[in-house]
Amino acid sequence: MARTISDQESSSPVVRILFVEDLVSDAELAKLEITRGLADWDSSLRFLTTDNREGFLDAISTFKPTLIVSDFMMPGFSGMEVIELTLEHAPNIPVIILTGSINEETAVECMKAGATDYVLKEHISRLPFAVKEALKRKKEEELRTSAERALEESEKKLRLLAEKASDLIYRIELYPEQKFPYVSPSSTKLTGYTPEDHYANPNLG
Repeated sequence: MARTISDQESSSPVVRILFVEDLVSDAELAKLEITRGLADWDSSLRFLTTDNREGFLDAISTFKPTLIVSDFMMPGFSGMEVIELTLEHAPNIPVIILTGSINEETAVECMKAGATDYVLKEHISRLPFAVKEALKRKKEEELRTSAERALEESEKKLRLLAEKASDLIYRIELYPEQKFPYVSPSSTKLTGYTPEDHYANPNLG
């Protein structure tokens, strides 16, 4: 099962980092590097470590990590499995592979499989940078998704109003070619052409 390394209580935003590592000393060193590297961030860090599939899946559902840092080779478990399980159960969580040795081919395979980054343990001082970049990209993706959802909701509301309006309401795009992304149902009565007619032929009067 997973074991807690540290749990800092704070009113600041919480960053939960799940280590998948069979060597406690390596997890402690990684924790220390991240704590130092993120000292200037207005966030509270929480850490949890596991070294097996059962503990990993339990942590995904209960600890709800913001980011995962995983060793590549462990007894009975692997970084590639961590990537695959993360994509299956929590695809929005970044995974950084932290390993003692990895060749270029394997590193490329990890990235293609879905890893956000990889760091060699001999270059562990780069880990805080990799964590920051992964968290920044995660935040940007969350903001983009939120903005897209807000836009979709706004368009749904506007479309509902347009559907009930007696006036002709339409949206036209002139580039790269003229077309009507939307024409209200009132066009049939006001122009003699249905919205579908306008979609098919943007040059209709």
